[in-house]
Order: sequence, then structure tokens, then C-alpha cells
Amino acid sequence: MESAKSNMNAHQNIIVMRHGDRLDHCEPIWVSTAERPWDPPLVHDGKVRAFQTGQRIRSQIGFPIHRVFVSPFLRCIQTAAEVVAALSADDLGDNAMSSIDISKLKVAIEFGLCETLNTMAIKSDVVPKDGKFDFKFSDLEAMFPEGTFDHNVEMAYKEFPQWGESVEAFKERYVNTLKILAEKYPSENLLLVTHWGGVSSMLYKYFKDATKYLVDYCGCVELRRPIMDNDGFGESVDFEVVTSHGVAFKDNKAPIHAKINGHQNVIVMRHGDRADRCEPLWVSTAVRPWDPPLVHDGKVRAFQTGQRIRSQVGFPIHRVIVSPFLRCIQTAAEVVAALSAVYLDDNAMSSKDVPSIDNSKLKVAIEFGLCEILNTVAIKSDVAPKDGKFDFKISDLQAMFPEETVDINVDMACKELPQWEESAAGFKERYVSTLKVLADKYPSENLLLVTHWGGVGTILYKYFNDATKYLVDYCGCVELRRQVSNNDESEEFEVVTSHGVAFKDNKAPIHGSVIT
Repeated sequence: MESAKSNMNAHQNIIVMRHGDRLDHCEPIWVSTAERPWDPPLVHDGKVRAFQTGQRIRSQIGFPIHRVFVSPFLRCIQTAAEVVAALSADDLGDNAMSSIDISKLKVAIEFGLCETLNTMAIKSDVVPKDGKFDFKFSDLEAMFPEGTFDHNVEMAYKEFPQWGESVEAFKERYVNTLKILAEKYPSENLLLVTHWGGVSSMLYKYFKDATKYLVDYCGCVELRRPIMDNDGFGESVDFEVVTSHGVAFKDNKAPIHAKINGHQNVIVMRHGDRADRCEPLWVSTAVRPWDPPLVHDGKVRAFQTGQRIRSQVGFPIHRVIVSPFLRCIQTAAEVVAALSAVYLDDNAMSSKDVPSIDNSKLKVAIEFGLCEILNTVAIKSDVAPKDGKFDFKISDLQAMFPEETVDINVDMACKELPQWEESAAGFKERYVSTLKVLADKYPSENLLLVTHWGGVGTILYKYFNDATKYLVDYCGCVELRRQVSNNDESEEFEVVTSHGVAFKDNKAPIHGSVIT
């Protein structure tokens, strides 16, 4: 397993990313009244997804982005604007990554990255009547922070592609654009914001292992190639696919992760964005100030994490086991909804492409062993229950999940809630023990454990001892696996990959070797 990214100083890195959720696919009636029906904007959730993708890029990839190149279509411009905002956001929390100097991040529009200009991508009834796909560059440039737009950059493709371009032509265009930009800026890492066809074309070019790729909104592929010398690259050096996000095979092959048949897989996940951290005044009026719910964006993030798990991990989730705290219950409920959702968008994951999971086969259970750290490190003494009792009405929590998903016959690994003021050693032992008990109880099933920051961090310290402190974002998770054995001896887990996790001491984040 490759435990971390290659040294960024020896490689050029390029991320090719699809835009976010487009309005015409979410609200089809929009087209009937739109002035530019061929150029839809993002919906709100598309902007949220784009911003969160920027947060993931910032916290996980292990190298800085120097330049952003973007298709002139509005959905791509808005996506890139959200990503740039996330990359340069001034986060103040202890778990945040340091902000990027916005004056050093440059943006440019590139015709070579534009939508596929034929009826495969743009229906003939919405194509401009005069055949002109016009863009007002000054308006598009104004969507980015002042000082980020580089007006001195010449496009790789100085003219807009002709309408009716062939399949071979648009694939060649996307690949040529990548090569030209990479060779023009060999010492810089690039982010290319484009369309479904752009991401897919790169996968066909550099990862020839499927008949068709499914690229979700904000799906992306990460490429790299070694730097040969100070003058650029040798002719024989080509890009390789390092990893992908939001990409899967249509023919039900595993996504771009090692196939893991013969293994048990466990994902340990942190809950979504909690109300008391986003709305500090919430605590002053709350009946249960120690048990905050999710904010809306936390639910969105949790649902999108479920979508990512469904489209990328390459194995089914059989059981979801969750801490009784409300923020974890709501997170798990959103993930379960995403795992079993039917997608209707033709360009995203559809029900035909990724079969929905039968709710009767996906089981959920509440587990005391996954609960919050019960001491003042995690819960301030002024919000802890005055009587010392952290009470949960289990039946009400179970009712938040789809009918028939809750397994009421499951015995908890920890049958009692931990005692208040448990020690650091005590809660770490609890998290690790809970994982082992549950894994051994269901050795032929893949598990998703929804827990807290401490749960994810503890598992990382146990199975990936290569940093002094981990940063775990909301909905951050770590994927573990172990060899399934027919005997009674338990194999040890290993960390395969992580999402929303980074090292506080600026080491590279955790990724498994994803090309085998």
C-alpha cells in the first residue's frame, strides 16, 4: 500500500473536475423560459457541492493548486468560483487547514475545456438560433476574487470549437488542452474545471480499464507525471491516474480503487456539520445543549458523502452502526438515503447505472461504543446534563431511518453508555474495542460506523501511525480492510484510504495505492 502521495516537488499534478449540479437537470421547466437555455447555471446544492469539493482538495491532496483553468460555460465558471473560494477561505477552527495566498492562485478561461459541441451534450432545440455560443468574459471574470484572474494567459484553443464536432474531435481536444497547459506550466499544479466529457476523456486516455465511466457532479480525476529536469519533461513521460472522486464504472467493475474481494471493509466516518459550531447562540436556548443536531449544510454534506460511498468504494455496505448522539443519527440517516436513492439525472449516476440498494438488506443499529468522548475535552461542563445522565430515546432515533432498515435484534458491543469523565486512554480503548467486536461479529459483512472526531482519529492512530495529529473534517472518514480468514484468528486491519482527513503537521494526507 502506498501510504501517502508522492513528493509534490518531484511531480506535476493536475486535477480534472466536472462542474456541479446544473439547473436544467434539476428543474427541467427552466429551459422553457431561459434566454440562454444551452448555458444553465448551478442550483444551490451544486454550489454547495463545488465548495465542499474545494475543501476536500484543500485538505486532502497534499499539494497546492497554482492555476485554475475553466470552461466558459456558466456552470463551470460558478463551480470554479466556489472551489477558489474554498481554497482561499480563512478557516478559524482547529481542524481547518491554513488558507492559501489568494494572490498566488491564478484563474483563466480556456475554450479547449468547453462542453462537447454536438447533440450528444446539447440538444438541438436549445442550441443558439444564430449558431453563436457567446460569452461575456468580463462578467465571468468578475465572479472570481479580485486579483485571481490572469488576463495575460493565452488559451490553448484560441477559437471556440465548431458546432457538430465529432466524438474523436472532442476527445482529442480535451487531451490536447491538458497536454498544452501542462507543458506550458511544468512547475505548477493545475485544476481544470470542465464537463462530463472532459473528465471521461482523461480516464479513457490514461486509465484504460472500463467500457464506460460514470462521472458524478464535481467528480474528478487526479493525474500526475514526474518532472524530468528544469526545462520541462522528456517526451516519453506521460501522465498516470493517481485517484478519482465521484467516478465509477458503468459495467459494475470496481471504481479506481484496488478490488477488494476476499476482504472485510469497514468505513469509520465522522458526523456532519453540527448546529452549535455553526450557530453558537443555539446552545443558550437548547433543551439538550450537549446533543446538537446537524445544520442544513451538514445534512447535504452527509447525503453527498453517501453518494460518494455508493459510487466509489467498490463494495456494498451491509450494516450501518451509529452513535446515539443526534448529529450522528441524522448523518447516518442521510447516508442511508443516499445509498438507496434512485438517481434520475441522465449524466449522473442513474438507477440503471448503479443499482439502488434494497433497504431490506441494509441494516442499521445504534451502538453506545461509538458515542462521543464523555469528558470535558469534547463536551463542556456547562452544557453537560446537570444530573450526569445522557439519556437517549432509542425508539425515536430508530424512527429516523427508513422502515425495515433498523435491526432491533442486534446486541450492542458496549451495552451501557460510558461513564462521564472517561479518560483519554479509556475512550481510545473503547473505540478500538468497538470496531474489533463489531468486525468479528459480522466478518462477512462490510460496515459503516458513524461516530465522532475522536472515533475517526483514534482508528487512524491505531492503524496508520504516521503523524502526530490528524485533522478530521465533518463527514471525514477512513476506510479499513482486512483479509477474511476461515479460521478463528482475526487478521489486522490496514488503512486503505481516507476522505476529509489530513495531517496537522503538513505531511501528505492518507491515500492508498489506487492503481493495481
